[in-house]
Amino acid sequence: MQLTQRFPPAIGGVESHVYHLAMELVRANMATEVFTTDLQRDTPFTRLNGDSVPFPFPVRRFHATRFANVPHGLGILAPSMASAILRARPDVVHAHAYGYFPSFVGGFAQLMRGTPLVVTPHSDPGTPTLSKRLFDWAIPPLTIRRAHRVIAVTNVEAQHLRGLGVHPGRIRVIPNGVDLSEFSGLRRQRQPRDEAELLFVGRVYPRQKGLDYLVKALAQLPPQRNVRLVVVGEDWGGVGDLRSLARTLGIEDRIIFKGLLARDEVLRAYASADVFVLPSLFEPFGIVLLEAMAAGLPIVTSRVGGIVDVVEDGKTGLLVPPRDPQAIADAVERLLSDSTLRQRMGAEARMRAPAYSWEELVPRILEVYREAMAEAGRDGVAG
Repeated sequence: MQLTQRFPPAIGGVESHVYHLAMELVRANMATEVFTTDLQRDTPFTRLNGDSVPFPFPVRRFHATRFANVPHGLGILAPSMASAILRARPDVVHAHAYGYFPSFVGGFAQLMRGTPLVVTPHSDPGTPTLSKRLFDWAIPPLTIRRAHRVIAVTNVEAQHLRGLGVHPGRIRVIPNGVDLSEFSGLRRQRQPRDEAELLFVGRVYPRQKGLDYLVKALAQLPPQRNVRLVVVGEDWGGVGDLRSLARTLGIEDRIIFKGLLARDEVLRAYASADVFVLPSLFEPFGIVLLEAMAAGLPIVTSRVGGIVDVVEDGKTGLLVPPRDPQAIADAVERLLSDSTLRQRMGAEARMRAPAYSWEELVPRILEVYREAMAEAGRDGVAG
């Protein structure tokens, strides 16, 4: 049983992770079901439009309600999910995203039924605000500390989890995955041109993704540099402000907001780009970084969270401080002015991508399920 706040057609890193994991479990002949909510996104609070999407495994969507507007998604509940999981009696519960309601449901199933519980928190230390410190004090005993096993997607996250009181012996480090088949032969689609193209893929959510700093960086590139920025992703309240900022800086014509695209169009955007840029302010992992690597793109990204586990500075990309437009501009200019460096980093990134293939990762996750079941006193997972 996979538990997640949102699930495709809702988009995001966790959503992508759970979808691909469930698909690979089905291919491994593991009976798999997903419990999720009816949300498209929670900032702003938006429900799915009701269109059904077929999956090769059951997906149950429970009605979510915002009971309070509080930080970290704590005010969004789906009580019927909790009662349903007790009736379902799964062999293993795998809850995703520490602090969201499904992780509490997983803890509830463990408490009430002794259900083997695995949690992938998809977390990083974040900004040490008062609300975050209170969150990290109150939530772990109800969620991640109840888990028989906790999967950290990076070594940075594993260290953070130990600081939250998770026993080191229960932590396993298994990264996020990428579907390499989508990127087969993609490099050959890129055509020579005079204009360089930067690509961002992800939610247009400046509070996390730092896109305002990227726009400022674009304005700081040398005037003779012919470059455009393509932004692919759903608007989470940031496009209007970013357009206004670009107008103020006189570079509105150098930014293209593509919005939410079909998957084949996203792949074409990777194929067309010269450099991938992810200027996040915080980031537990960044699955789009794996996609950029699989596409053979050099990367400019922030030295935050789990990114430092994914991108090796000077090898597959360039790491820059967060909130530093000049550093972003300098890194982009370094890559755009040196085609040999771009090609070398892109080739190295593509060579490393297979280590993150789902075919490599799922057997390791299945072993974690077996460990959780053994600790809970249940029979082992087949397969």
